[in-house]
Amino acid sequence: MPPPTPLVMSGGAREQMIDVVKKYAQPLNMYIGILLVLGIIYVGRIPKTITFRANTFLGRSALFALTIFIAEAYSWNYALLMALFSVLIIAVAPRTFRESFQNTSLAGSSEDTDVKMVTEKNMWLVEKILKENPLGIEGSNVKTAAIQDNGNDSPNSTTSSR
Repeated sequence: MPPPTPLVMSGGAREQMIDVVKKYAQPLNMYIGILLVLGIIYVGRIPKTITFRANTFLGRSALFALTIFIAEAYSWNYALLMALFSVLIIAVAPRTFRESFQNTSLAGSSEDTDVKMVTEKNMWLVEKILKENPLGIEGSNVKTAAIQDNGNDSPNSTTSSR
């Protein structure tokens, strides 16, 4: 008489998880493809702060690694779309990052700063409380310009004919 075969459990949570992953793999592939196509189409709408970060060494490394991951996990078609998205996001990234109201000239230049000597003996309340005796006050000259719209960011921009 042959020895009895040991009982082996089949099914369980492992089998169910594999079944769920197989069942939802195709919609996930479709969603990844849709996101890549939308990213390529609307790459100009991505905020400048994000595109600037994508143009740094770490950002480029992450884009490269993500392209390789998509090539390995999905297909070469999606890898090609990811590579195109990476190139486009680097192309539209600003080379330098300046905030909107940042001073454009070098700080401390003589044309930006105005120093006035204090001749009056009337002191401000803060100067009296803190017992300050300033010799001069340094102020910055502010230059303003009208708002210019040189970009064509809005697809709905229209001009009035009136």
